[in-house]
Amino acid sequence: MQMIKKNWVYIVFAFAIIVFIISNIYNNKHADKSKVELKVKTYKTDIGWGYDITANDTSLIHQNIIPGVAGRKGFATKEDAEKIGNLVIEKIKNKKLPSITLQELDSFKITK
Repeated sequence: MQMIKKNWVYIVFAFAIIVFIISNIYNNKHADKSKVELKVKTYKTDIGWGYDITANDTSLIHQNIIPGVAGRKGFATKEDAEKIGNLVIEKIKNKKLPSITLQELDSFKITK
């Protein structure tokens, strides 16, 4: 009787190790696909500069004008578009709405 109990302990322990190994292999294999890489891609327009936010090379946001500013005005420089694009990415990563306020534009010295 004692021997049967001992064998069951070994069997359950071995089974637990096998399940642990298989789950780690499965999670590692699928973990890379679940990671989202956000990037800013700037581009020149006929009215200035704009940016796209991409997730794993899929376009999420296409911004060809300065957000929150009346009229159609592009960013003055590539660097300005990139700064605000990076701010949008930070907001997305922090689970905030990716909207841009006039105060944020002022803090980055974006000419409107």
